[in-house]
Amino acid sequence: MPYILNTPSQIKEMLEVVGLHSLEELFSHLPPSVRIKGHLSLPSGLSEEELIRVVKRLAKKNKSLSNFNSFLGGGIYPHYIPSPLNHLIGRAEFYTAYTPYQAEASQGILQAIFEYQTYICLLTGMEVSNASLYDGATSLAEAVLMSLRIKKRSKVLVCESIHPEYRATLRTYLKGFDFLVEEIKFNRYGFLDLDILKEKIDDEVACLCIQSPNFFGLIEDLESISEVVKGKEILVILVTNPVSLAILKEPAKLGVDIVCGEGQILGRACAWGGETFGWLATKRDYLRQLPGRIVGKTIDREGKESFCLTLQTREQHIRREKATSNICSIHSLNAIAGAIYLSLLGKEGLKKVALYSLNLAHYFYQCLQDIKEIKLVFPSSFFNEFVWQVNDSYQVWEALYRKNIIPGLILEKFYPQLKDCILSSCTEIKTKEEIDDFVRCLKEVIR
Repeated sequence: MPYILNTPSQIKEMLEVVGLHSLEELFSHLPPSVRIKGHLSLPSGLSEEELIRVVKRLAKKNKSLSNFNSFLGGGIYPHYIPSPLNHLIGRAEFYTAYTPYQAEASQGILQAIFEYQTYICLLTGMEVSNASLYDGATSLAEAVLMSLRIKKRSKVLVCESIHPEYRATLRTYLKGFDFLVEEIKFNRYGFLDLDILKEKIDDEVACLCIQSPNFFGLIEDLESISEVVKGKEILVILVTNPVSLAILKEPAKLGVDIVCGEGQILGRACAWGGETFGWLATKRDYLRQLPGRIVGKTIDREGKESFCLTLQTREQHIRREKATSNICSIHSLNAIAGAIYLSLLGKEGLKKVALYSLNLAHYFYQCLQDIKEIKLVFPSSFFNEFVWQVNDSYQVWEALYRKNIIPGLILEKFYPQLKDCILSSCTEIKTKEEIDDFVRCLKEVIR
């Protein structure tokens, strides 16, 4: 569709409506220093071949993660993506011009989403899952809103060891409501401080939000935490790494009521922060309060198995005051990719991914133990990432970067108390040789 400029007569008519006589008068409130004088200084047009050459030259300024020996984690993780996945997800039936969520979506799309929901329930031990969300941060925010609707209380307890960007997103979601968000500090070992939790609990608390493995990679004692809130009518919301669930206990068996997290880990790339989708699962009792949609399986009039959108609680589908979410679209394509990833790996394959990630991270941890200039800040009860400390961390980070090594995420930006601390991660694609190379370069840099 061509873009048609306003005609002089149309401009004159619009100016008259606002009581002005010229475009100059319309922009008179802007200081002369920011207004363009004369014509825009634009280069002449380029041919297609010339334009491609210019874009390629600009693209070469970007540095791909594949060019680095990277130990960066903190919420987005590079895992091996089986080659059939992208072939399958690239089929026209899935790879539509518009994210597939309409009620009239084909049976194939609906079945794929149903399979995705099933996998999420199998991983978490929960009874129901919605048809995905935007990302991990918004899945936490939606889980909290869900708990506030269920409990009709005004206070939310949030562990400080939850991903800082998730906590920021939660505060943004709740800003327009009259709810109180209180953060619970972590203790000197990096775990939720149970004594502070006990002090914070009162009759106004609707939910407790916790992450395990937490932002520092540590596996929280969920059974002890659930015991503290037991009998208090408080919902426990868990943010977790879905890969870790292949070797850890199912959240449903640990007193958790709602489980959510980031799905990029399940077969999506790390491109520009990740091809994300949020996932959320809960108990059947809370089905009606789930945000978004649920695909269900039924029998049609001919007795054939069929799929349909069983629950549609978005405000586009029902009255706004009855809606549980204003989600206008979802990352269904990425969620379906997650289902394909899980189907390709299977139960044992996912378990191997988790064990390789864990073992490599612990080998890395042991290597750093042997460097006297390095302090390992928290205990070794972590999954695939951990925190270490070195003097002048920014300079060390930069020196390693110049050697094409990304040591991890500097934590001081998010946690000022963790000065000179770096969060490093390993997944199954990391090798012992890459870890050894990092350790060798680190010794060169700090000595």
